[in-house]
Amino acid sequence: MQKLKGAVLEPPKLYFDQKTWIQTKLGNKISKNSLLYGSSKIRVLGKTIVEPGVIIRGDLATVDLGKNCIICENSVIRPPDQRFPKKLVFIPLKIGDHCIIERNSIIQAAKIEDYVQIGENCVIGKRCMISSCVKILDDTVLAPNTVCPPFTIFGGSPGKVVGRLPPSFQKFCKEQTTTFYRNFVQGKASTSSSTK
Repeated sequence: MQKLKGAVLEPPKLYFDQKTWIQTKLGNKISKNSLLYGSSKIRVLGKTIVEPGVIIRGDLATVDLGKNCIICENSVIRPPDQRFPKKLVFIPLKIGDHCIIERNSIIQAAKIEDYVQIGENCVIGKRCMISSCVKILDDTVLAPNTVCPPFTIFGGSPGKVVGRLPPSFQKFCKEQTTTFYRNFVQGKASTSSSTK
């Protein structure tokens, strides 16, 4: 996903090559260079972008991705496991609408609600519950079973609350994901699928 610096009213268009991307009937744009294991148990609701190098492990348990999500390069989405006395069980993973998961992040949460931004190089531990309107800063490591309340900013290792978000964060996330989707269009292939 393109990082913007300064005030930008409308980010530039990003072009993808139809030969290396799949566009579904629901408007999802999925890189052919991503790995979707157990694709019959991966549900994507629409207008979601899955960039190259992403690994989604639907073979372990059901993975639900909401509308207008952006899953950036080399991220891993893996359902969490729960150990019981005689067996290991994988728990379904649900990600809400208008969520952004930046590059190189590993997600093993049980649930991520709507309007969540997860920064680059983050590790979201097993069975974490992330409420709506939460921002996880770059390089954050959330311990297993962490609960993130609404309108909070988490950072550090181990991750803890480092700030609060304004009520307008929901609108900001919605505008950011819909604008990125609208500007990510089929066209001339560039040297990279997304600008760094």
